[in-house]
Amino acid sequence: MAHATDCLFVYGTLMPGIAHAMAARLAAESRPLGPASVPGRLYDFGPWPGAVHSAAVAERVHGALLRLTDPERSLPWLDAYEGASETDPEPRAFECVIVPVRLRSGRQVDGWIYYYRGRTSRARLIPGGRYAARKALAAQRS
Repeated sequence: MAHATDCLFVYGTLMPGIAHAMAARLAAESRPLGPASVPGRLYDFGPWPGAVHSAAVAERVHGALLRLTDPERSLPWLDAYEGASETDPEPRAFECVIVPVRLRSGRQVDGWIYYYRGRTSRARLIPGGRYAARKALAAQRS
């Protein structure tokens, strides 16, 4: 099966440098293209974040863009990790879609992202849309 893009935008537990087993697996199956952002709002659900699409120009989720070495191998396990595979029962918490991703250089590339599909009423909005920075600040305070 051919994929429309081999790029993946990550913004939470899969970010390069995050101490998480799945982030390590993804790092072994990709190469970083650099800091990037996508349209959206970022919410804190405790152990993980969820990005929700937004049409507002000022609302951005910040993360990293990766180039998958073999999308056909990586995307199925990523779907399973995110609860977005076709075998997961509906309603699925996340959906994998292609969006325009803006690199720090200003260049725009199409990339996959896992947008959160559920309710955000029990989550906290992360101002500025940076999950890793928020987690680093929380660790410094403890």
